[in-house]
Amino acid sequence: MNHILHKQIYAGLMEIIKDKQLYYHSSVGDSYCHLLEDGEKAIIEWMTLMAPKMIKLEELQLDERAKKMMWDELQK
Repeated sequence: MNHILHKQIYAGLMEIIKDKQLYYHSSVGDSYCHLLEDGEKAIIEWMTLMAPKMIKLEELQLDERAKKMMWDELQK
């Protein structure tokens, strides 16, 4: 599912890795690219903020799937 929350999480992560003070990107190769110390902190803070929303969305989607399955079974 392509929920708005997925887009928000992706956008937040992209903002972190685009910031040169948070992420070092090397054109030499991926093995030289890495989060800087403040970038690691930013990722942890971002995920700490988003994790409860992610769990709520997962629970909502699971509930919706279960209701749909039950409804489909009742219609048979």
